[in-house]
Amino acid sequence: MRLAHRAAASEPLLARSVEPSDALPAGAARVEVYRGEESAARRVIEIAGPIVTRSRSWADLHRNLAEHGIAYAAKGSGAVFIVDGIVLKASTCRAASRARLETRLGPFQPGPAGDGAPLPQGHRRAPAVPSPRAAPGIDPALFAVARQAQTAAGAARETYDATYPELNIAPLLKAAVVGPAPRAAPSARTLARRIGKPLPRLAPVRQPEASGSNLSGLLALYHAGMQAERYRVVAERTRSPAFSDQDGRHRPVPDRLVQLTPRPMVGIAAGWSALEQAAGRDSAIYLTPFSDERHHIVLSGARLEDVGRLQAAGFAPALVLDRRDGRHEVVLTAPDRNRPYEQAALAEAREHLRLSLGLGRTRFGLRIDAADRPRTALPGVERHAPRIYAQIVTATGATCKRLGRLISHFVAVFARRFGLGPGSRLGRGADPDDGASLTDAPLYWAHRADLLARWQGRWPDPSRVDALIARRLRSTGHSEAAVAALITACAPGVPRIGRRAWTGYGRRAAAHAFRDEADSCWAFERATPAMWAELEQAVKARERPDKPKPTRLPVPPFVGPVPLPPRSEARLGTTRRRSRNGRGDPDGPGER
Repeated sequence: MRLAHRAAASEPLLARSVEPSDALPAGAARVEVYRGEESAARRVIEIAGPIVTRSRSWADLHRNLAEHGIAYAAKGSGAVFIVDGIVLKASTCRAASRARLETRLGPFQPGPAGDGAPLPQGHRRAPAVPSPRAAPGIDPALFAVARQAQTAAGAARETYDATYPELNIAPLLKAAVVGPAPRAAPSARTLARRIGKPLPRLAPVRQPEASGSNLSGLLALYHAGMQAERYRVVAERTRSPAFSDQDGRHRPVPDRLVQLTPRPMVGIAAGWSALEQAAGRDSAIYLTPFSDERHHIVLSGARLEDVGRLQAAGFAPALVLDRRDGRHEVVLTAPDRNRPYEQAALAEAREHLRLSLGLGRTRFGLRIDAADRPRTALPGVERHAPRIYAQIVTATGATCKRLGRLISHFVAVFARRFGLGPGSRLGRGADPDDGASLTDAPLYWAHRADLLARWQGRWPDPSRVDALIARRLRSTGHSEAAVAALITACAPGVPRIGRRAWTGYGRRAAAHAFRDEADSCWAFERATPAMWAELEQAVKARERPDKPKPTRLPVPPFVGPVPLPPRSEARLGTTRRRSRNGRGDPDGPGER
């Protein structure tokens, strides 16, 4: 995560994500992707984890695990799980470590069969029979083919080892006498390419479903006010803690930012304690909403009179929070109509309101907790006292019609300024040098303009946009060869870094769209296939010789900023002057 400014560069801040849930080890993930089998670690996390959490005694734990063919045994000062003959350390599931279980259930007690099943030699041993369970991210038909290939390769290896077994200790000599050893079974990814199946993908670990009852207190009210599908929480330390190394020198810890990645509010509530523990008390906490149906504008640090001015101007806040420092956090919401230039209009509306109230830019979203100042609590109390978060003033959750009209106004302004057709400045590039053009070239430029108008986030790489265009053209009935030819002809007109062999570039982009269905790149698409077809129909209608003259885009009625009650000379739509010759004064730039 980087703090970027237009005028001067700033120091990059690294954000460390806090994941309270268990994750698959790298070796287990590799087994699932390349062999197509469910790993023992996944079975421990998904099956043994909930059993460990709800068990109330050692006997109950051993009995419930045995029903699923899993054993829990002591090993040294720790413990292990035994699944399909594979030994895994108990800390694969955090709740199943021996120290935590002994704290909750008392001293360790072995199961009915003694100290668990007999441990195989070594810490880990491959099972004699492959796992009969397919990994969640693999096609069943592909798993059956992979099992047959593994069985055939295992039988060939057993036959080879049975021939002159006394030479097994000398592989090179046996290869010279008997012949080379049989090859291992191909991976599931190789078999998927051979038979035309989707490549195996690593599926996320299934976590126990949490009910809405876990949402309590302010988090439930925050969610009721913003009505977003996902939230991200960022905790920023005001000063980096220090630790002592082996030489006794104090060095700062580089983790200034700790975050919970975007997830539903249920997941935020589940990981809140872990975030507080990782961030410490000397931190400020921010909450950012993400929604596919609503726009959210956060106005941070407003005074109570600013909130009143905002409401008097016709804006209805969905959420208003009262911080401890006398400032307020205001959230305005409006429906997302998925129109061209809507994200740019949303940013313009945010700046318009921010400058009207004289507020600063928010760094990470809604600030729900200010950093604790030192020497404000009694000695020994600050460490154990609970944090005080921003309190609810208003949490209606309603959309603001005035904000929707403001966004529509800026959408019309951008559309009138830059255009909406394939020849607009938004997506049209230069014509190729050789003058070659295709009849479907307007479709390419129209899809490119539509993609960039709906884009959210950092400006995309041209190759990613071309891949999304190829996917759209495939859905509207174009063949792979036609898509490759169209991208080869039109892509050189887009400014980009470096030169390419455009024929091969077009073929790769078309093959990526026609053959890779599960690529994460497709998540950047913001429109539906029906909208793609309507766009192409509109472009073809405009390209007809007998097409009517285009009409100007209707501008929705917008009178402009509504004057606020006379509190001072400032009003909505103008910036507050804090000093002589402020910004907007012809005699000098000043400061806001």
